[in-house]
Amino acid sequence: MTTPPTELLSPPEPPPPRNLPGLPMPGDPRLLFEPERRPRVLKESRGRFPFPVPNGWFIVAASADLAPGDVVPLYCFGRELVLFRGLDGAARLLDAHCSHLGAHLAVGGQVEDSCIRCPFHGWKFHGATGECVEVPYDDVDHIPQRAAMRAYPTLERNHMIWAWHHLEGGAPFYDVPEVPEFHDPDWLPIAVREFQLATCCQEMAENNVDRAHFKFVHGTDAVPEEEFHVDGAYKRAVGQGGAFVREGFGLGLGVLRVRGLTTFLSSTTPLDEDTVHVRWIFTAPRGSGEDAAEQAAEMFCTGLSQDIPIWENKVYRDPPVLRPMEKDISEHRRWSAQFYSKPVDARPVDAEQETR
Repeated sequence: MTTPPTELLSPPEPPPPRNLPGLPMPGDPRLLFEPERRPRVLKESRGRFPFPVPNGWFIVAASADLAPGDVVPLYCFGRELVLFRGLDGAARLLDAHCSHLGAHLAVGGQVEDSCIRCPFHGWKFHGATGECVEVPYDDVDHIPQRAAMRAYPTLERNHMIWAWHHLEGGAPFYDVPEVPEFHDPDWLPIAVREFQLATCCQEMAENNVDRAHFKFVHGTDAVPEEEFHVDGAYKRAVGQGGAFVREGFGLGLGVLRVRGLTTFLSSTTPLDEDTVHVRWIFTAPRGSGEDAAEQAAEMFCTGLSQDIPIWENKVYRDPPVLRPMEKDISEHRRWSAQFYSKPVDARPVDAEQETR
């Protein structure tokens, strides 16, 4: 084996410092896509949050990445899953392990019409219902109901495949919004950014109402909100005379519009109780320039990178010690509780109580 000349060898890049300078935190978008650069000082990052996986609509794949007949293994919602597109064109999501003897349907499974056939013994399952519709070697017609696999409702919208997760199998109680800018010729093709973080949906969403952190983490003032509206699973905040509009649909789905700059959709998909897969989908007015969507993505990703070292090393305080101006954090935690099937004893302390 020949050793390359010394002058051709690049010196290794030094690891990131264990104690990043803060106040504000440095912005480095590489943290989103290069997890090894992130400062992690916790010996155990799991078990920091008292919540189960939340109920809601979450992105599980891009529509363009799944052709008819494709079968893909996934790990989401703390479960092993199989995603496939039937020959009828519909994307389907099932629990991965066959109810018969436990084979993984994404390892050799075959799509047939709107069904998937297990590679181990050929049992066939309907993608929409999870029902076992055929046991090919058995002459007994009756197939017990318990042979059915768990199926997850799916839909395709905004160039993405969404799945409904409910811990107890409940039906959807809100919808995924259509973002018309994603299909408008006056808007640029979408720019997608995706990455994984060691945090949970509720922690990420809490940032929106934690106004004090904008100064200390990001070095900026929070956007003043002139209007705030909550209706069940829906939230809407308006600022800057209507130029800034942020809508929330459930815990983990948001649409932000900044007039003249960008429209972007965010989906925070829980992989389990401690880890999320984030997808941000940007567009921008075509008149702003051909690279405007990419520029918006770079700007928001740089801002998010300042939060990552905080999120991945913090714990969830229950109850927190809040100041009077931080009452929105308590309200956000109460609102978030509706998306969990199990009782969540978060016991947020109202800021007013802290002054008594």
